[in-house]
Amino acid sequence: LTQSKGISDGMAIAAANSLAAFAENRGINPYNIIATMDETGVFPYEAADVGVQAVKEGLARIDLSRKEIYDRAHADITLARDTVKSMMKEGFIKTPPEELLSEAYEWTMRQFG
Repeated sequence: LTQSKGISDGMAIAAANSLAAFAENRGINPYNIIATMDETGVFPYEAADVGVQAVKEGLARIDLSRKEIYDRAHADITLARDTVKSMMKEGFIKTPPEELLSEAYEWTMRQFG
């Protein structure tokens, strides 16, 4: 959104801190630490924090405020999610089989377990 020239360590740290802050603000517990894909508020929140860091470091090609970055990210993400939902509803994108989702979940859990 700020059209950054690259990704710095500071931006990666800002992303991690943003995810942690979002989780703390909404409440965390041992089984619910990081936001899920359905918690759409996390995406523009994190984009804004990372964008602000890019501006601070002089890596942003566009100098925007946190609110401007947040608003643009929110609009872009909402449009993308709505487009995908519409395409799924119209049959252009098929819902993945439950078996595939279960296999992916179980594989992922084995990697951490």
